Amino acid sequence: MGFNKTFPLPPRPFSECDSGDCGDTGDEMSAQEIKAYLTPFDYLERERAAESKSDYINGHIVAKTGGNFRHNRISGNISMRIGMAHKGRPCVDFTSDMKVRIEKANQFRYPDASALCGDIDFYDDTQDSITNPQFIAEVLSPSTETFDRKDKFAMYRLIDSFTEYMLVSQDVYYVEVFRKDQEGKWAGQSYSSLADQIELTSLDITLTLGDLYEKVEFAADSNT
Repeated sequence: MGFNKTFPLPPRPFSECDSGDCGDTGDEMSAQEIKAYLTPFDYLERERAAESKSDYINGHIVAKTGGNFRHNRISGNISMRIGMAHKGRPCVDFTSDMKVRIEKANQFRYPDASALCGDIDFYDDTQDSITNPQFIAEVLSPSTETFDRKDKFAMYRLIDSFTEYMLVSQDVYYVEVFRKDQEGKWAGQSYSSLADQIELTSLDITLTLGDLYEKVEFAADSNT
């Protein structure tokens, strides 16, 4: 496993979307959005000094809210289990503190978990943003589920290395995994039993649904 730097930090005031070529990012711009345009350089400089996290959406920043116990526990389980399965292999997992750069949409995102096997391509020498994730996971909440399934998934698919997307419910035992085949087509598979085996083909590992929900409990009728 090596470390590559494939995208140098852009100098001020460059932005690859200044001409409007990036089109509609389909993002959930809200009251949390800060309207002043920022270059990627500006965003990273600001983000690295900030006390809280924000995504970068084509020149604008959108503040991220904190997750509840279930959300944090599930996202932690994902990273921990992937890390355990990768012991001794040239693969690495990342928590929600690692940004993912989507160059073609001029975005930086904080997925709940991500991972890859092989060389890591960092956006710059600070090594807090990767450009080549193979696997990304998001833990769903009522306010973000539709966006995570549609618009955010569409943005992630602009990353050439990205081939597997896992969506995990925090309200019931339910996981969906979308995989990209050799022809570039995506297909999904769902899991709802704690004993179900979840094959993550991009990472060549298998987890159980129970691994992802360790120490997470729901009401007795949550999965009925």
